[in-house]
Amino acid sequence: MANPETTLVGRIRRAILAEYPRAFVVKLAGGMFQTSGLPDLLAVVDGRAYGLEVKCQRPGESAQHARDRATPLQLATLEKLRASGAGVGVVLSPEEALEVIRSS
Repeated sequence: MANPETTLVGRIRRAILAEYPRAFVVKLAGGMFQTSGLPDLLAVVDGRAYGLEVKCQRPGESAQHARDRATPLQLATLEKLRASGAGVGVVLSPEEALEVIRSS
């Protein structure tokens, strides 16, 4: 069975591409050769970059608690992206990811 967060990342990626067919969306796979703290998804929509840290809300867990599982390094990286002009967010669903794109 697939990891729930991996499944959610795929759903978010498909939702972005369904609404923005010309978007570039890539899953940033963590590993020893990649910078730590990068968000799960990088999307470029109409020339604007978005960093999306995806958290899967566990059964019985509040949305805030799920978002609070983002590590200090992940949050610091999102802040660096925001400071450089990117839209960013810790998202729990495709709808939240699309809202980050629409509102940034």
